[in-house]
Amino acid sequence: MLLSANSFMEELQSKNLKFTFRELSEDDVVVSFPYNGKTTNYFFSGENGKYVSMYTLFEKIPDDKLDRLYAVCNSLNAEYKWFKFYIDKDNDLMIQDDAILFPQCAASECFELLTRRVNILDEVKTPIMNALNM
Repeated sequence: MLLSANSFMEELQSKNLKFTFRELSEDDVVVSFPYNGKTTNYFFSGENGKYVSMYTLFEKIPDDKLDRLYAVCNSLNAEYKWFKFYIDKDNDLMIQDDAILFPQCAASECFELLTRRVNILDEVKTPIMNALNM
């Protein structure tokens, strides 16, 4: 198990938070954290898991709403500099960010990123849902 992923899971366990994980290979681990009907996947890779990419599938976007949601994504990308808001090839609105971790502080770094993500997910829900319901 990668050191950074293991440290993050221990941090989640210490706070009695639910998560799942799976090892994709010896060098790749995914930790999945559910929140408010959405799941964020933390993909750890590299030596000791020093690279992490975090993805949240926020909402499936109907074809007739794409233009509105592209505009919302542009606005959110300008406001939240460290997160990428985009619509993928499956019309899924994704929220993504990446980090380079130091294994000795990976648990606290990942938990801080999780806390920020949860707050941002709450903040962006209204403009996204407003655009979907127009």
